[in-house]
Amino acid sequence: MTATDSVAADPGTRRRSRGRDGRIGARRLVAERVGLVLLVLVAWEAAARILDARAIPGVAQVFEAALTTVPTPAFWGALGATLYGWALGMLIAAAIGIPAGMLIGANRIATTMSQGMIDFLRTVPAIMLVPLVVLLMGSTLEMKVTLIVISSVWPILIHARYAIGHVDPVAQDSVGVFRVRAIDRVAFLFIPSAAPLIATGIRVAATVALMVSIGTEIVTSAPGIGQQILLAQANSNPARAFVFILVSGLLGVVINLSFSALQRRAMFWHVANQREA
Repeated sequence: MTATDSVAADPGTRRRSRGRDGRIGARRLVAERVGLVLLVLVAWEAAARILDARAIPGVAQVFEAALTTVPTPAFWGALGATLYGWALGMLIAAAIGIPAGMLIGANRIATTMSQGMIDFLRTVPAIMLVPLVVLLMGSTLEMKVTLIVISSVWPILIHARYAIGHVDPVAQDSVGVFRVRAIDRVAFLFIPSAAPLIATGIRVAATVALMVSIGTEIVTSAPGIGQQILLAQANSNPARAFVFILVSGLLGVVINLSFSALQRRAMFWHVANQREA
């Protein structure tokens, strides 16, 4: 047996090798991301110096504005208003989209009949409905939540419908042969099989809901991050506006990563999550 064969046959050596490779890969990934951030900051500063500073403030100006903006009650009040409307809209959208999608996906006739209507309604931008919803509800929390639900319910419903419609037919035949009760089929076959796709739909809907929430606040002056961006622009304070714009982007990243981590932990048994781990 050669030295190479002995190393390959030793499980401990293989684990140590994978551990070293993993650490090197993690360090390289961190270095690449830090380099990308530095490159973006350099490009941002160059654009601020070349273009009009009243439109694109420099990095130092935005940093100074962040130091004076973040500790204020107005910042945290706006952040809380945006997150509250987003969370309420997501809860309602999930409560509507998950059962509706599962019921539609479980029936082939219902899936065929609803296909055209769903494809039409999901392509209608929620921002186009702002005048109508504002006319009916005013610039209120209910208006913002309604628009969030209208925009974010479709990814959840479509993923739930697709997941139920593509449950393993062999598993369905097996529970039919053993005459498993309907409630047990739902609890132990349909829900576990559909859960990964439904979780993906919720993650997509969460990002859409955040964009609609902030966009609605900008258009209607509803309380939140969008309203603060609008006020900063109106007061000719682009550095403060950029602070809230960056907060919006960071909030979207945090929400996406949080949902991804929660999905991996809640569905550790799924093949895709085991492979990723």
